[in-house]
Amino acid sequence: MLVSSGADPFVIRHYDLSALVSDLPAAIVISGNPALIRDTGTSFLVDFEMLRDLTLPILGICFGHQVIGMLYGSEVTLGKEDRGPRQLEFLQDHPLFDGLSTDDVFQEDHTEEVALPEHFIHLASSSHCFNEAMMHRELPVYGVQFHPESSGDAGRQLLQNFLSLV
Repeated sequence: MLVSSGADPFVIRHYDLSALVSDLPAAIVISGNPALIRDTGTSFLVDFEMLRDLTLPILGICFGHQVIGMLYGSEVTLGKEDRGPRQLEFLQDHPLFDGLSTDDVFQEDHTEEVALPEHFIHLASSSHCFNEAMMHRELPVYGVQFHPESSGDAGRQLLQNFLSLV
């Protein structure tokens, strides 16, 4: 998990999240994870529950996207394996996608996907995955199934856009 405090990001493990209560960062990015939820179970979710009480910007990437979905009552299911670049269909105009187009490609690396939770807005889809991006209706909580950190210029733009929301 990457936690950003202004311009100085730092890493904290999910089981140490409670340490954030006394010194909240500017934003949180929940990174990907090679573990599959269907193999590990969901007991780790207890470590993330405190995130629902925060009002700071949160971005979940791949596994982090799935964690956000589960925190808000959705389920993760086995989808089709996707390990390549993919174009997205943007379903909503949103600052997260400023400067991006449907010609841009984003790196996928997943076999599981999360359904859209209640109180979330569906932001993007692809030919391979229904819920490629989502956001909470009231809180600054976002999730993307793809990997912007390994998607070249388009991914960097999306990450910059997220940081501009902070």
